[in-house]
Amino acid sequence: MSEKFNVVMSIKPGLPEQLLTESMWRRLHEIANIEQHTEITDFSDPAALERMKDADYLWYGWEAPQITAEALNAMPKLKGIIAAQGSAYKALADEARQIAKDRGIFATNVQAANSIPVAEYCLGVALLESKDYTLSQRQYGEKRAYINREVNYADAGTYGKTIGIVTATAQIARDFMQMLKPFDFNVLAWSRHLTDEEAAEYGAKKVDLDTVFRESDIVSIHTPGIPQTAGMIGAHELGLMKDGALLLNSARGIVIDHKALEKELVSGRIRAVLDVTDPEEPLPADSPLWDLPNVVLTPHIAGSMGCDLNRMGASVLAEFEHIAAGEPPVHFEANPLD
Repeated sequence: MSEKFNVVMSIKPGLPEQLLTESMWRRLHEIANIEQHTEITDFSDPAALERMKDADYLWYGWEAPQITAEALNAMPKLKGIIAAQGSAYKALADEARQIAKDRGIFATNVQAANSIPVAEYCLGVALLESKDYTLSQRQYGEKRAYINREVNYADAGTYGKTIGIVTATAQIARDFMQMLKPFDFNVLAWSRHLTDEEAAEYGAKKVDLDTVFRESDIVSIHTPGIPQTAGMIGAHELGLMKDGALLLNSARGIVIDHKALEKELVSGRIRAVLDVTDPEEPLPADSPLWDLPNVVLTPHIAGSMGCDLNRMGASVLAEFEHIAAGEPPVHFEANPLD
């Protein structure tokens, strides 16, 4: 076996034990020198600096401090950053990104692993809400008597329904569209840089944004929450939605103009399943959305949690195993400066 490499962790304390199972930890200990329960929460801490000076790799993740130029300079042997989150470079200060580029420090992330449970959440919502699951459960509980489903839920079902994907080039959107292929949905897709060929590859038809909102029975949002997309979906887009159509947001609440959304939902004209909101979760206790029968709010559960964290852990371990075998990383993340 080749000589072990040195790994330090900067990640939320306790999270590594949730990410890796005991068998995963045993495998990691076979190929790397890594101490459990030694997460670095301050890159300037003297004890941390002592460990950092010999680090070959940095295992980075949620709730860790920003990686500054000083932090990278304190790790002169560093070869790579293995991020247990969607992006590694978002954690690096601008000067640190330049240092990483100059020194050839690579980075990986677990975006592919974290995308799967979000896409599964979207698929579950699409299937259940197409069957009027929430509406029928509520009405059945209120009536506690026979309900004529053919009359009360005349439009329920999936056959021929249309799902619109906003920002279809996102990883989660692609995974969601892939999962939709076995079902009889029509899929419309919009993204600024999407081509007809890319849409067709995922069983979708490329259309403009207005068409997504106008023709879809379900509109699923996959837009990142960045300053450029804040309020991107407003009264105009929401106003185009069919009466009774469903808005599904598992991306970021800031993408949707909250006042415009609240107005539409309070009117009862459209429905929504919101795993994210603006303001961020939870909404204020007096928000009308909590009590609306046409709204389902979930506490940001679409992403990796519970046993799905092990999928992220397996992705991290796989990177270290490739490194140990002298192979390139699997989920390489390009430096924005390249």
